[in-house]
Amino acid sequence: MLTSTLLDMCEMTNLQPGKKITILGAGIAGLVAAYELERLGHEVEILEGSPRVGGRVWTHRFGKDNNAPLAELGAMRIPSSHQHTLHYVKELGLSDKLCKFMTVFEEQNAFINLEGKIFKMKDAPRILQQRYQGIFTDTRYSEQTRLFAAWLKTIVDTISPGDLREGLQNDLESHLMDELERLDLEPYFCEDNESIDLQYFIKENPGFRARCSKALDMFFEDILVETSKDLLQLQGGMEQIIDCLVESIKSPIKCNQKVVAIRVNPEFTEIDYVENGEKYTRSCDYVLCTIPFSVLRKMELEGFDQRKLNSIRDTYYCPATKVAFHTKEAFWQKQGIRGGASFSGEGVRQTYYPSVKFTPETGSVMLASYTIGDDAERMGMMSEEKRHDYVKDVVGKVHPELQSENMVVEATSIAWGNYEWSAGGCAVHWDDVAANTSNYLEAARRQHQLLFAGEHCSRYPAWLQGSIESALEAVYDIVSDKRMNRVATSFVSKIEDASVLQAA
Repeated sequence: MLTSTLLDMCEMTNLQPGKKITILGAGIAGLVAAYELERLGHEVEILEGSPRVGGRVWTHRFGKDNNAPLAELGAMRIPSSHQHTLHYVKELGLSDKLCKFMTVFEEQNAFINLEGKIFKMKDAPRILQQRYQGIFTDTRYSEQTRLFAAWLKTIVDTISPGDLREGLQNDLESHLMDELERLDLEPYFCEDNESIDLQYFIKENPGFRARCSKALDMFFEDILVETSKDLLQLQGGMEQIIDCLVESIKSPIKCNQKVVAIRVNPEFTEIDYVENGEKYTRSCDYVLCTIPFSVLRKMELEGFDQRKLNSIRDTYYCPATKVAFHTKEAFWQKQGIRGGASFSGEGVRQTYYPSVKFTPETGSVMLASYTIGDDAERMGMMSEEKRHDYVKDVVGKVHPELQSENMVVEATSIAWGNYEWSAGGCAVHWDDVAANTSNYLEAARRQHQLLFAGEHCSRYPAWLQGSIESALEAVYDIVSDKRMNRVATSFVSKIEDASVLQAA
């Protein structure tokens, strides 16, 4: 068991339990830290600024019934390689809820809207060659090179924000077409000889990524994960992880406790927080801050060194916006769509269909729009009503059924970039400011008795895995009371060992 490993390591280093820790934030990082610290015998209290727990894990249910259709406004999938996340799924008794998440480009009956031309994924090779102009029809390059490049552009256009889409176009025009022409691309086409296996290509050709712009090179990691066929989800909603953690934690979790100031001293940390309009000050032995830096930098901060302040100021958060429709029926199933996603084009980008079934009487749900970057920012500036109408209009060009009377029963959305308690969808390492991969180490670096955790402090930004990993690093740092990151790194390497995970 994971906690057994922690206890064993505490005993080996003559560590004594019984410390008092205040955790700021009741997202997955704060809850995992509280869960483990409690089991190690420490006293924990969690302060959450918002009225709800869960952070960016947010399952919206269209109805109070257990069978009501649901949409994930936050985290919605788990890569099968994310063993920390899967450990807690198992630890919390949710393994039987794991099922496949069907992702973008996986459903051949899903649609692509390319400059107003709407066609099914399975027809893409023929249509792409007809629609794309310029370099994609340049006869100096082989038909195989042109088709491969067209697929690459379509995949990047579907998933990435505008600046990276533009970056790929520039790279293709300047040198990447020549690079593709030089390579033997035949092994990377699927059995139909028309679609491509991007996962295999990138794995076998690291030099190709190196010839892309630095930001695009780093974003390929996200593209590979999002297009993987090994993604999982929790039937019944991702929020079940949060619910089970909350149920397992005995310590108080206090919502509506907005932290407005943090003052660091060598032996303790002071926090100011607001409750019911009144400001209070608390002196804490240890504080674990899981608040996103996009929110933290708006507070009064004292006693932080300049490097830390720079990290808090410069960590870039990418906006993300999701719009979900509760529909009268799963009309897309009549077109052979069992899940996956369509590329709905314009500012809507990805439209996901559920790969789990809901009770027919309750209708169904489509994640009508999932955007990041500039598209998300534009949509986030709209009123909720205008945002829903806009998405309905754009996706309605792909699915005219949406325009029929009473097809959309209800709509909901969230613009994470405007959400007070996150001020962004996730931290990213591919932005120009945050392109240095050592930034997450600086984000995680402690300030005396103030420690940090969250996806922004990890190698896996935007994923539950990152939040959990950083929380476990902070837990070991607290119980061992070490100042050096190498101790936390040693702990993480131990818990990543397969034998430890299998023993859980």
